[in-house]
Amino acid sequence: MTSLVTTSEIEALEQRLDEALRTGDTTNLDVIGYGEVTLAVKLATPKGDLACKRLVPFSTRDAAEHTAALIASYIEQLTACGVDVVETETPILERPDGHVVYCVQPLLTPETLGPDFLRGKTAEEAAPHVRRIFELIRASVTPSLAPDGQLSNWAIEGERLRYLDVGTPFLRDEAGNDLFDFTEQTRALPGPVRLIVNRLLLRGILDNYHCVRGQALDFLGNLIKEGLGEIFPPLIPIANEVFALTPEITEQEVRAHYKSDAQTYAFVQVARRTDRWVYQNILRRPYRYLLPPKIDRYG
Repeated sequence: MTSLVTTSEIEALEQRLDEALRTGDTTNLDVIGYGEVTLAVKLATPKGDLACKRLVPFSTRDAAEHTAALIASYIEQLTACGVDVVETETPILERPDGHVVYCVQPLLTPETLGPDFLRGKTAEEAAPHVRRIFELIRASVTPSLAPDGQLSNWAIEGERLRYLDVGTPFLRDEAGNDLFDFTEQTRALPGPVRLIVNRLLLRGILDNYHCVRGQALDFLGNLIKEGLGEIFPPLIPIANEVFALTPEITEQEVRAHYKSDAQTYAFVQVARRTDRWVYQNILRRPYRYLLPPKIDRYG
């Protein structure tokens, strides 16, 4: 099977990213999305445009290769649950600051991505599509497996519903231990914040993915961040039905859950911007990460 991307193409992209980090000039990069600690960039190739999600560099080659293998297993397990995962490759590059794993996928048209697809639709019009997403989440959430079910991770192409985000595989063993070392990704956070996240917050955040109530609250609450807050209250009964939630979730619970998440992630991003300022203005060193613009998390 023909590969999506060649080593030389991904190395050239990494060199452009290095230049952007060194100079602070991102005009030579086509950034298509930011995660809380990751970055996705468009890469044009002779075989088509690609979305390249760059994970935080791993401390060892073994850690990077283990992650690539976990992503392959994650895709296989989600597929077995009926989730249509977009074709994904995971090239690894060795860099001075660690081993970089890219998740490379064909670039989908923006209007098919969940938030854009639902934008402008009423709750009634959105309901059948949201129900389909809920049904796939319900089919794939177990103590050992979970998708990141937020709307932004789905694409709707006619009757085809596709899933995008496999870069952080939510996989656990029989004892409930995470197979993916999420602390490798929190290395992007300033030291004190990383300590707080790793010791006090990370387990609770991850537990939410492995239960349908957490998935429902996360999906509905994040509609606010996507500018779709007006349509989520009528979707709550669908969540309660599909996920068979007892007690049923309420609009108040959704808003409280989202507010807590939004405050946590807003704090993390303020800390990262402060860290960048210290690097650039006091230490006079390039900051190692590109940060998202300020996010309006409250719609």
